[in-house]
Amino acid sequence: MVMLRRSLALWAEPHNAAPALARMAVEKHVAFTQGAAAAGMAMARGATPDAVMAAALRPARRRVRRNVKGQGLS
Repeated sequence: MVMLRRSLALWAEPHNAAPALARMAVEKHVAFTQGAAAAGMAMARGATPDAVMAAALRPARRRVRRNVKGQGLS
């Protein structure tokens, strides 16, 4: 739903598309980097594979929840 609303906003205001797309790309990169670091730390602590995966996904899930809340979809 967030992607649909963001896509519609980009179509409605194409002059704002470049900065918006750059922000979206950066937020994905940051979430991926945070997830990779969290997974590495979990592995270093000897966590189980499912705990490592949960640590890796946590930053992305947190970002998605914020996006949903910010779009008024929750």
